[in-house]
Amino acid sequence: MPVSAAGYLRIASTDTSAWMDFGTKVLGLMDAQIEDGAGARFLRMDDHPFRFMIEANDTDGLIATGLEYPSEAAWKNTLDGLTGEGHTVTMGSVEEAQRRCVSAFATVQDPADNTLELYWGRKLDYVPMTSPTGVSAFVTTYQQAGDMGFGHCVLPAPDIEASTDFYLRFIGTGLTDTLYPPGMGGLKINFMHANNPRQHSVALFGGPHPLGVVHIMVEAQTLDDVGATLDRAKKSGSHFLATLGRHVNDNMCSAYILAPGGIAVEYGYDGVLIDWENYVPTVSVEGDLWGHEYNFPGMDE
Repeated sequence: MPVSAAGYLRIASTDTSAWMDFGTKVLGLMDAQIEDGAGARFLRMDDHPFRFMIEANDTDGLIATGLEYPSEAAWKNTLDGLTGEGHTVTMGSVEEAQRRCVSAFATVQDPADNTLELYWGRKLDYVPMTSPTGVSAFVTTYQQAGDMGFGHCVLPAPDIEASTDFYLRFIGTGLTDTLYPPGMGGLKINFMHANNPRQHSVALFGGPHPLGVVHIMVEAQTLDDVGATLDRAKKSGSHFLATLGRHVNDNMCSAYILAPGGIAVEYGYDGVLIDWENYVPTVSVEGDLWGHEYNFPGMDE
């Protein structure tokens, strides 16, 4: 399993200042203050130079998911496997790699046309992460297991079988759980793990989504961090897509908040960590142990 983690996201925004205010003042992420010739803004949550690149655009949504590989050799083997099966792989320039603070990257589209940036060699700057709101820490590493990435993202995949096969065969994820959410007519979600203990780094949702991402997740270190964040979100007038609850499959205690432009951010704590050596993928027919009452925009209050 070559893929190490979901390392970063590139997010398109019609109001980058509003996104940065939400990221820093509500979520408690740090403004990385990286100068960018294209005018992007950057949010960091740990010792990585950034985890979220916020780019000015005429529309809102996900631009690309950055997936990390443990070495140049593993990265090249992945690219060779993709090109060998006819997938178009576009190498990133040296300048664009520098912009992403990586040694090298290449771009590929998955079967649902989600853009993936496959990279190796993240360049750390060792600037301490300081949360402007006092979040104690974000969970991105685990003991000697190393980086676990920013959290996870759930990508649309209308042809979920083709997409799942692509991630298993070429990207190097493993299947963790298949969820059939109640009341959704047989639609399923496949949860995919990388080579780290996080229950999933990418999930595939068996349908379309106008923003190119169903939600993204960041995990704080304590329940108090989550509670304080929810208080800030409420005070700021942010829309709660889901109230506090706990998921069945990854044990995450979380709530969902809409960022400016509509991307849902799951803000959680206490996600399960798994030893994959003897793990058997599960099938779930319930999404939550408790909570997570959903309120989609436009629903009657």
